[in-house]
Amino acid sequence: MTLSSVIKEINNLLDLTFSELQYPKIEYEVTEPPLKEFGDLTTNIAFLLAKKTKKKPSFIAREIVEKIIVPRIEFINKNDVSVLQLAEAHPAGHINFKINYHIFSKFLVKLIEREEFGFLNIGKGKTIRIEHTSVNPNKPLHIGHLRNIVIGDTLYRLFKCTNHNVHVLNYIDDSGVQVADIIVAFLFKGFESKSINKNLKFDEYCGEIYSKINDIYQVETSLINKRNFIIKQIEEGNNKVSEFTWKIVKEVLLEQLKTCWRIKARYDILNIESQIIASGLWDKTFELLKQKDIIKYVTDGKNKNCWVFKPEREEEKVLVRSDGTATYVAKDIPYALWKLSIFNDPFRYVFFAEQWDGTTLLKTEILKNGSINQIENKDKIENNTLEEILIQPKKKIDKVITIIDSRQARLQNILLEIIKRLDSTKQEYCYLNYETVALSQQTVKEIGLGLQNENKRVIHMSGRKGIYISGDYILDQLRKKSAKEIKSRNSTMTEKDIDFIAEKIAISALRYSLIKRDRDKMITFDMQEELKLDGDTSLYLQYSYARAIRILEKAEHLTIQKPVNLGLLNKDIEKEIIKEILKYDIIIEKAIETLSPKILARYANELAAKFNVFYESVQVLQVENIDLKLARLSLVKSFTILFRGIFLLLGIEVLNKL
Repeated sequence: MTLSSVIKEINNLLDLTFSELQYPKIEYEVTEPPLKEFGDLTTNIAFLLAKKTKKKPSFIAREIVEKIIVPRIEFINKNDVSVLQLAEAHPAGHINFKINYHIFSKFLVKLIEREEFGFLNIGKGKTIRIEHTSVNPNKPLHIGHLRNIVIGDTLYRLFKCTNHNVHVLNYIDDSGVQVADIIVAFLFKGFESKSINKNLKFDEYCGEIYSKINDIYQVETSLINKRNFIIKQIEEGNNKVSEFTWKIVKEVLLEQLKTCWRIKARYDILNIESQIIASGLWDKTFELLKQKDIIKYVTDGKNKNCWVFKPEREEEKVLVRSDGTATYVAKDIPYALWKLSIFNDPFRYVFFAEQWDGTTLLKTEILKNGSINQIENKDKIENNTLEEILIQPKKKIDKVITIIDSRQARLQNILLEIIKRLDSTKQEYCYLNYETVALSQQTVKEIGLGLQNENKRVIHMSGRKGIYISGDYILDQLRKKSAKEIKSRNSTMTEKDIDFIAEKIAISALRYSLIKRDRDKMITFDMQEELKLDGDTSLYLQYSYARAIRILEKAEHLTIQKPVNLGLLNKDIEKEIIKEILKYDIIIEKAIETLSPKILARYANELAAKFNVFYESVQVLQVENIDLKLARLSLVKSFTILFRGIFLLLGIEVLNKL
């Protein structure tokens, strides 16, 4: 039994109000009260019924408690013991409940026996497609891109652990303007197509080239025609330019993926834009939009001879220009419909790379001989679930989640409206927006990149202008900072061990920093803040876990020879930890329902804070009563088991020592 089970039991009692007391049925809530003195759980049912019946909330609350709840708790206690100890009608109208922790705490035993926090069957095998990252392959990933990746990867982990069939996509725009820019630099301006500096990753080198060629465009405007030529060659395919472009794109992409893998993100499929263009999906989409009268042909005005879409609250949006070429808005529609599996899959899937976790990463290619989608190099593929999805010509997709920054909100809203008007499926398509990431002045000063501006509190990044700091650079600086701190505290630790731990701290600090905040708020990243041992940081969580592990290691000589009496845990802080641990399923379900991993991060911080109060105020190993000692050790162990599970979901590295 978890806290959600207790809430269901309370709901079952409160629902009797409608049948036995003849009150009208309403939707009410059972939640945790704002203050501890109001008990463990509370409900607003009396207030809502008061609005319907014109009776006082206090009268309704007393009636429900006296006629419904108390008699049933007393009846249960005659034959067994109820997990509800007490129900009280507050004079204001709330009904407050107190839990019988002698009974409730027993459910920690199952957690300890399993050695894991448990499997939640929320998904029941539903298929989810998550698209995240999708960065142009012409530069390194900066910290703003990493926010996208961490949000997407944490959602993947949440869905995966709750029995969803999750499919992670990464869209690779290999035929757009930004890729064409670096190809122009290589083919027409004499830039070397490989980095001379061995310490400079190829994606970083291309990022520098991208910035330089944009400066050159200002002087040599004729190069724009060269760029248009490159784009056309890439879209046509099967020529020397497209082959050279893919060679460059692949090399940049592999470097970008190394950064993704470094922070422990992984994918199932790389969706290559040039392959989507060549697949004919746009032609099918275009015909479908015309058949459904979603787009119209304009014969006069500024959009003469264009195909346009008219959103409900905006002016017409051109999808096909008068020369027959599709706009960037139009190009996104067939990919969205493919993600929803509206069309039969036109691709085959070929091996691209083996990832950090041993899973296979595939990429799309056009089908050969008109056959239904297939997977090549099956001997390299161990992910059977992925194969089962892909061999279906048209498989039901229950939810598609596209993670993209808030600057693309307008485009995504147009896309959502088009999909809604198609109404050809009942699947959900949603996009998750997030705000940008900037760097604090202090962080920029520490890194020493010369981007300081005394008139600005934060530094915003721009790949086109060459003003950005790569994710790898941030991770390297975090690692160095962590290593220095570890070395000062552990003089006997080897350099290899220090570097190993420092890398884990750096990954965790970055991931947690990017997931703990509201998605609609801009992040100002500050390295000093994210490496503190106190406050809302990953290091604080890791430190709390390490504290708990040290207690268990010191108690290894103790053998539990009989069932542990967890009913001895009577201190308020012990009860608070028990309650906090046993509501993990509510937290995970809410995080999935709202697509908000921040909820899990906040929960982890609150649980760590409670454990640290326990650590500072309650004796564990020093207590003389062996039964009480074993009970407290069991509480500590259940905390570590749950925290390992939370760390897995958040992508925080487990460290037994700090």
